Amino acid sequence: MTINPRDYDLDELRKMARQRGNGMSDEDVPDPTDLDMGLDDADEEVLAGSSFRSGLYRELLPFLGGDAHEKPYLEALPETYAAEFVVFEWLEFLLMHSGYKGADEALDYYRSIDWLTEDVQDDLSDYLLGIDESATNDDNELSVDDHMLSLVYIAKLTAMT
Repeated sequence: MTINPRDYDLDELRKMARQRGNGMSDEDVPDPTDLDMGLDDADEEVLAGSSFRSGLYRELLPFLGGDAHEKPYLEALPETYAAEFVVFEWLEFLLMHSGYKGADEALDYYRSIDWLTEDVQDDLSDYLLGIDESATNDDNELSVDDHMLSLVYIAKLTAMT
């Protein structure tokens, strides 16, 4: 079962960000310093996935805590070199995981759930046209983790404004 961020309000997403992934309690999480954990490939994959999500949650926590951010989160793209670098990194990520069509659909989706404004979506779509198409992957759909990473990019860009 996949989680669609559109089905949740920001408070629900914050609550999910604070919980441990995969229904594991603190007692169930193996000690990563233990050299003889006896993990098979499936267990290692689960730990890697939860580790990745934990990293995303850590990056989102400063954005989610403190000031109450109102939607849309990203009202304008910052006009700095560092922000432009983040924009290109994010768009290349979307292209590599879903191709042009998927990346454009993702931007449309983020606008529809008020993560960004229509003006920002238009600017990002224009940037998208200028990126080399050789590294695209049109076969995949974006996962929950991909959308969470997009929210991290949006949070970084919002912090730069």
